[in-house]
Amino acid sequence: MLNPSYESGTTYKTQESIKNIASFPIGNVVSSEKLKSNPLFVSTLKRDFNSMTAENQMKMANIFKAPGIYDFSDGDEIVKFAKENNFRVFGHALIWHSSIPKWLKNYKGTDEDFESLIKDYIQNTVSHFAKEKVRIDGEEVSIVEGWDVVNEAFTTGAENSIFRKKIGEDYVSKCFKWAREADPDVKLFYNDYNLESYPSKIKKVQKMIKNFQEKNIPIDGIGFQMHIDHLNPKKETIKQNLEKIIKSGLLIHFSEIDITVNKEKSFKRLNYEKALIQEEKYKEIAEIYMSIPKNQQFGMTFWGMRDNDSWLLKFHNNKYEYPSLYNSNYELKISHRGLIKGLKGN
Repeated sequence: MLNPSYESGTTYKTQESIKNIASFPIGNVVSSEKLKSNPLFVSTLKRDFNSMTAENQMKMANIFKAPGIYDFSDGDEIVKFAKENNFRVFGHALIWHSSIPKWLKNYKGTDEDFESLIKDYIQNTVSHFAKEKVRIDGEEVSIVEGWDVVNEAFTTGAENSIFRKKIGEDYVSKCFKWAREADPDVKLFYNDYNLESYPSKIKKVQKMIKNFQEKNIPIDGIGFQMHIDHLNPKKETIKQNLEKIIKSGLLIHFSEIDITVNKEKSFKRLNYEKALIQEEKYKEIAEIYMSIPKNQQFGMTFWGMRDNDSWLLKFHNNKYEYPSLYNSNYELKISHRGLIKGLKGN
């Protein structure tokens, strides 16, 4: 029976699985609690996905308890599940100005001591999660394949953050160096929002990449978060901004995909017309990702399984938002169908 929040026609049935169609990893966000206690979430995850990102539990605020004291238990649970069920894990995120433990926000020590704390935290975290290995094509690799080393540095919040104040203007490059020292093989990403929309932000990232490459500072990829709307940005805008990063030769991760349909808060029930536009936008995003050279495709990760799980409901104070591939009953929305069409190229 269809959830009353949805009109008929907004869902569909299929035996096709996203992960079996895509030639690159397909991810979603998880928590250790959901993996342990929500069998419907787990069965849906296994059905369509083969990569996972911790939504919050592998961020600094959850791990860094005190100077030299780390709690990796939530991340370890996620890695354990991944190993048992053939998933890769993507680490998110080592440094983000919105995920700082309270004790560190008010740190009164010297700048040198603060920098030493952050270096130790990054290196302990990266090296800890590098330990759990799996054998693929005869080669032993870490289950945690990559990390968002720094998240959203080109924002007002980051510019005023404790990292920039105490470590300096070059804190981003230092974080990447420390992460590489901890693991020579893990893929290191810079992740941000609006990269698909704002040429001004892309220019800042391009400048950072150029600086890194000229100075041999390690960086492997860029994460386009892809929190977008069903109407904007237009396909050509996304492609133009994406092309600028493709030229860098770095890996590209569509890292936090969701597509809003009700920003104006104009309805309380997802109707077929809006669902159809959203389906087309998911198709478009898949087509755009498929146009990236194969050797630069790191994967697509979706930020939330069901509509009612999405962070956007709280962020936009709108419980009538429907940004995901599944409705609140874990039924496939036609947005899922659009994604499959885009991956298939039809």
